[in-house]
Amino acid sequence: MTRILLALALLAAESLQAQQGATMTGRVYATATDLPVAQADVTVEGTALRAVTDNEGRYRIAGIPAGTQVILVRRVGFAPLRLTVSVPSAGIVTRDIALAATALELPDIVVTAPPVARAQGELATASVIDRDAIANQTASSLRGVLELVPGVPIQPPGLGNAQQFALRTVSTTSPSGLTAGGPSAASIAAFGTAIILDGVPLTNNANLQTLGPRGELSSQLNTTAGGGVDLRQIPAATIERVEVIRGIPSARYGDLTEGAIVVESRAGVVPPAARFAYDATTIEANLVGGRELGRHLVSLHGDVTHTQVAPGANDDDAWRVTAQLSHRLPFGAVAIDSRIRFFQVRQDNPEQPEVVAGRASRNSDRGIRVMERLTAGQVGATRGIVTVAVDHIRRESSAQRRLVRAALPFTDRLTEGRQEGRYVEGSYLAAVRLDGAEWSVFTRAEVEHPSRLIGTEHELRLGVELRREWNAGAGYQFDILHPPQVTFNGVQGFDRPRPFDAVPPVAVSAPYLDDRVRGRVLGMHVEIQAGLRMDVLHRGSHWVSGVRDAALQPRLNAQIAPVPWLRLRAGVGRTAKSPPLSQLFPAPQYFDVVNVNYFANDPAERLALLTTFVRDPANPDLGFARTSKAEAGIEVTAAAGTPSLAVVVFQSRTTGSATTTPVPEFITRERFALDTIAPGQPPAVLEPPIGVDTIPILVDRPSNAAHLESRGIEATLLLPQIRPLRLTIAAQGAWTRTRFSQDGADFGIGFGEFQLNPTTPRAPYWTDARRDGERGLVTWRLIHHQPALGLVITATVEHTFKQETRDSVGADTLAFAGYVTRTGELVPIPPDERGDPQYADIRRARSGTFSPLRITPPDWIMSVQVSKSLPLAGELRFYAFNSLDRIGRSTPEGSRGYPSLQFGVEVTVPLAGVLPVGLGTP
Repeated sequence: MTRILLALALLAAESLQAQQGATMTGRVYATATDLPVAQADVTVEGTALRAVTDNEGRYRIAGIPAGTQVILVRRVGFAPLRLTVSVPSAGIVTRDIALAATALELPDIVVTAPPVARAQGELATASVIDRDAIANQTASSLRGVLELVPGVPIQPPGLGNAQQFALRTVSTTSPSGLTAGGPSAASIAAFGTAIILDGVPLTNNANLQTLGPRGELSSQLNTTAGGGVDLRQIPAATIERVEVIRGIPSARYGDLTEGAIVVESRAGVVPPAARFAYDATTIEANLVGGRELGRHLVSLHGDVTHTQVAPGANDDDAWRVTAQLSHRLPFGAVAIDSRIRFFQVRQDNPEQPEVVAGRASRNSDRGIRVMERLTAGQVGATRGIVTVAVDHIRRESSAQRRLVRAALPFTDRLTEGRQEGRYVEGSYLAAVRLDGAEWSVFTRAEVEHPSRLIGTEHELRLGVELRREWNAGAGYQFDILHPPQVTFNGVQGFDRPRPFDAVPPVAVSAPYLDDRVRGRVLGMHVEIQAGLRMDVLHRGSHWVSGVRDAALQPRLNAQIAPVPWLRLRAGVGRTAKSPPLSQLFPAPQYFDVVNVNYFANDPAERLALLTTFVRDPANPDLGFARTSKAEAGIEVTAAAGTPSLAVVVFQSRTTGSATTTPVPEFITRERFALDTIAPGQPPAVLEPPIGVDTIPILVDRPSNAAHLESRGIEATLLLPQIRPLRLTIAAQGAWTRTRFSQDGADFGIGFGEFQLNPTTPRAPYWTDARRDGERGLVTWRLIHHQPALGLVITATVEHTFKQETRDSVGADTLAFAGYVTRTGELVPIPPDERGDPQYADIRRARSGTFSPLRITPPDWIMSVQVSKSLPLAGELRFYAFNSLDRIGRSTPEGSRGYPSLQFGVEVTVPLAGVLPVGLGTP
């Protein structure tokens, strides 16, 4: 804090020497005709500085800060252009800019995220992926576009399985054992990565499509409950721009722990075009277009995609249908933006009787969003923005499987007490269905105010967010006579059906303040972005109800440019993520104790008597997960035609993520004697009971007990074009290490035996298990370009130089932390006493699934893509994923390391003659 105050003081002291910055002028013209391009939009990326070309194609932007700046030029009918300019501290920079009908015909083309990209209004480290890079990326969804972020493995296009994304995190080992009943490290990280579509977050907080810790069919449900948003719902072809804020976002973005992915869909005036893609598994068709109708700007995009997951092997398939209608109506300094979006993603895994009889599952997510945004004021001046959005998602998941049970007594009682039960036995088809109806209301009111103060430029932003989410679905349903849970042991009862509409709504409010300051200190250009955000999780279902938890989140990013070609950057801050509805309001847990189990050959003589105990596992103290983040980096970019390099080191620690912790308690079991058995009738129960036993149980209680730590280094390099070969080389890479740990006791898989044996007075428990994952990945992109031919050949080589997972866990007979009694009391034992003879009965090896070290050998994979421009701004593309069909070096399990060879073709057909487009500013 002292350094920040010192920097601000120096800014004030040099106010008399502060300069307005440089001025950039030039002409924008068409490459094919050399004619001027009027109404082209020229912006300085990451700032509010903007100009529109006149009828002669000329533009002028004043007050550009010194240093390396990225200029973005856009005009309807031309490919967007991004160029890097080294700006001096004062004076005039002249730069003429040539626009081409397609990016393939530009003199220089970049098909990756540039190292010095700037997110709009953000100072943190970011990867900015513009439309020209998206158009040259073989991707069916947002997940494929994000492969341009450092450290992200490439995958073939398609909709095979639910797609999640976690920033700056690698997976650890299997979630079994340590995370029994709770989310894995990958799910926690994906849940904490915010996806913001057109300024409104996509939320997974109200997704209740889970069967809980005892659900035997959970693995068949291809949902993202408890994890991140399924990215299959966002087609790549309908995205205009993606900003991946990998560092500390400004205070404007909340409900996250890892970072923010800001997606801007195509809207406004867009040349109409249709795109078709085909490969052995996926067929995709997209349509996008927009035009001016008087003062109205109307655009429409749609997508239909079908994927056969494993053609020739099974009938599993997935469908996606999306559509969005956008409308913009300006009234001078006031504009109203309206958007209606629909999507459906469906995956069907039908039964294969010859493989597993009865096994089948189906998932369908369909949703609609209505968004209105009112903007009053112009860019670069004081303006107010109010956004209101309503999201509704219907989720339908089902799974079935043939199970074989011994004769098990059970009861469907919903309240505590004793009653006669029935028997489930033999082979039967167990089936579950989950019907969710999620609603989310999002409101943001924001004021932006640029100003100058004591010689410094300020961009002040003040706002407040309101979110309310709930699920009105029919819920978790199954036939109680054919329960889908694990084998009943006489204590841990079967689950009961649960309506989702019984779960109350959750409300969150968040005021925030953010200021971005620019000025000069000791001849260096300095930028500071500081903000403060307060997320409040309310105890009730409305924003005026009491406070359940509150998270104060200061955030600070700073940047210094001692010379125009060098930037030094750093950031620190805190972020927070609210728990999901499934953890805030967990289902009641039922414990069905068998008092009498008389199973005669004659069904009429059978008798089962059970006592039901009901425990509410809800934790009133469950609150936000909190993350402390820090990063530091350097960017080097000189004049055009020289290398660009960005390197950043980062560290983050998330504490208190919502997970499930087993909490020991106890219940009682009454034993009864039976009266004389009469033929054809069940025996009578003699009261009072002949004995009472205490039975230890574990209540799966949600808690802020999971912790995630990640650290690493990222680098992005863009080399100048080798002119004789028309070859550009871009490289990006990352080394990341993630550690996952969880508070609480681990009771091992032998706890069930301890429950049922009243002669065993105690059982051991363990603590202090960790799971680590480490990955090093470098991706090279070699781009050969022939602009005169409109030809681009891209070879992508991905090299995984390190892939390890490790479990750090004590598993020997002295690793136990203590013991649990039959009344659920935890008794810790000091390490130096665990070898004493009195603890011989609990000295046993730790049970569970743990892997000391698992190493995947280093390997590489290459994909090739050839793109050719067609007349009227069309494009033809051929790609080969894993073009050499490398299997990949064997993993410890011996499975294939890489997806197999996959060929594909894409064609983009302009429809300007079919759907005429008016001219206007994008």
